[in-house]
Amino acid sequence: MSENRIEIDPKEYVEYFRENTALLVSMDSNGNKNVMALDWKKMEDHHGDLVIRAQVAYSRYTYKLLTEGMKQFTINIPSDTNRNAVSIAGTYSGRDTNKFDEAGLETLPGVTIKVPTLKNCLLNYECRVIDTSKSDLSSHHYFYGKILKAFASKEIVK
Repeated sequence: MSENRIEIDPKEYVEYFRENTALLVSMDSNGNKNVMALDWKKMEDHHGDLVIRAQVAYSRYTYKLLTEGMKQFTINIPSDTNRNAVSIAGTYSGRDTNKFDEAGLETLPGVTIKVPTLKNCLLNYECRVIDTSKSDLSSHHYFYGKILKAFASKEIVK
């Protein structure tokens, strides 16, 4: 599906975004990447920018990467081909496991950012962190990623 994707308006095909667990890819400043399963996400307007708000627990390795590493992330909605990666990304820690190898995930270079997207996904979003805030409701932190590019698999494009 990697070459089988097209650039879209980020507001297109949002039903897939809303209904599926995402795979969030982050990266440290040395280029070491991590993937985590993400259910707590929302696409919204944030001070005039279309963003994806990702809620990440302070205890997660992804939190460390987003605060100390690249201030970028990608959101990837898996297809049936790589849906098993959600379980692996949500079970293991990137501190001691290469979840990309474990799940058989392949990446594509980012177009506008250094963090890669994932091959064989229904949707990919490239985001740059423009704001963060503490959630009053839980032990999670909000990361607001301005959507810079969005892609959809030709499998879902109507």
